[in-house]
Amino acid sequence: MRVAKENPGKARSPDLEDKEQVAHEEKTFFDSFYSASVRGQAEDRNTIGAITQPESRYHYNVVENAIIRAMLRRQPPARDGMIEAARMLQERNYDRCLDIGSGTGHWIDFMRETFLVSELVGIEIADAMVKFLTDKYADEPGIGIVQVNIADDDFDPGCIGEPVDYITAIGVMFHIVDDARWRVAVRNIGRCLKPGGVLFIGGDFGPETANVQFHKDDSFKNWREFERGEGKEGQIRVNKRVRALHAWIDLLQSVGLSCVDLVRTERDPIIMTPENDVLVVWKPVPES
Repeated sequence: MRVAKENPGKARSPDLEDKEQVAHEEKTFFDSFYSASVRGQAEDRNTIGAITQPESRYHYNVVENAIIRAMLRRQPPARDGMIEAARMLQERNYDRCLDIGSGTGHWIDFMRETFLVSELVGIEIADAMVKFLTDKYADEPGIGIVQVNIADDDFDPGCIGEPVDYITAIGVMFHIVDDARWRVAVRNIGRCLKPGGVLFIGGDFGPETANVQFHKDDSFKNWREFERGEGKEGQIRVNKRVRALHAWIDLLQSVGLSCVDLVRTERDPIIMTPENDVLVVWKPVPES
């Protein structure tokens, strides 16, 4: 998103004073966001906003490395003569992955290439990105794209097929601003994950819950219009809400999931990308 480094404990602007903070309408906002961001072929940096290619690469690299660290903490890498055998076993597991808010498909590609996941389903709400993903993976066996919102009450887990071994939700969950919809989304995620499965949530997990990113109007055609939007008098729209780590742990436990790790990513004040630490969540296997 188009923001500098965030300080969730402080207001972003005098414009916020005495204004009602209202959750954005997710699909309207992200349809507008991608319309303003993408010129020609969509790139990973378009999912973040007005940043340079090196910043985008840094952002994705640190999150990739956090996921790799978390995975290898749970299952240390094979060594010496077992490396190829371990790879063959991994390929034969036929693991499945759900990617939430797929954007350009970065995390679909990452999970397939790094962890040899056999089948992947990407879900996305923005019309332009659904078309982009559908075209991108049209000839790729084992990859499906579904246009659906994980935060909807009527979300049907059956739309992705059977429950999956992995779920990635990187830089997505803090854009579900409404707390009731956030709780529904986490419940739905739990329904999509098989027992023993692992969920990776990329976001900001600190001591406080706060709204940190704002705009005036959900609907805009370009960034100039975004900046100059008037919105509704007395209101400011919220498109990002970071939640405290304890709030995450409590909610996850309430839907039968367990937080097992939190990997902090490396930050640099000169690089203007969102913070995305990785919360690692496990769905316990019922005792027989």
